[in-house]
Amino acid sequence: MKPPMSQQILFRNFELLEPSFGELRGGYQLLVEGDTVKQLSETPIKASEADVIDCGRRTLMPGLIDCHVHAIHSEVNVRFTIRQEVVSPIEIIRSATMIGAEVLRVPGKVGTLQAGAFSDAIVVDGNPLKDLALLGDQGKHLSVIMKAGILHKNRLN
Repeated sequence: MKPPMSQQILFRNFELLEPSFGELRGGYQLLVEGDTVKQLSETPIKASEADVIDCGRRTLMPGLIDCHVHAIHSEVNVRFTIRQEVVSPIEIIRSATMIGAEVLRVPGKVGTLQAGAFSDAIVVDGNPLKDLALLGDQGKHLSVIMKAGILHKNRLN
């Protein structure tokens, strides 16, 4: 007997902020299966059994690491604000995603939305490259928070 398939979630209609790209890019779809990113594609993904989340053109990006601090804590907001005085927003986001993954020795598994990574993602109500404060305020501007494939917050469905 075949084990049951892990739950699939298909994210559509978003601006992708993949830290390695360094910019927002539209036209992608993201398929998550259980705790893993199964596919990130510029072409439509066929997943008839998946639950669909329409992001309404919001920004989809990897969950933030910043080693042990989460984005909903006010301390992160203060540190992002201070860093923004000397570093570009994309570099701050990279430090809280890709570079954090390297520090933890798990590059490619966290801090990214590439296939094979853990399904840790947030949907931001706006463009954090223009306004880093969107990543603070106790998660006020986060429509979706997903950790290991589990939706801890979903205001879109």
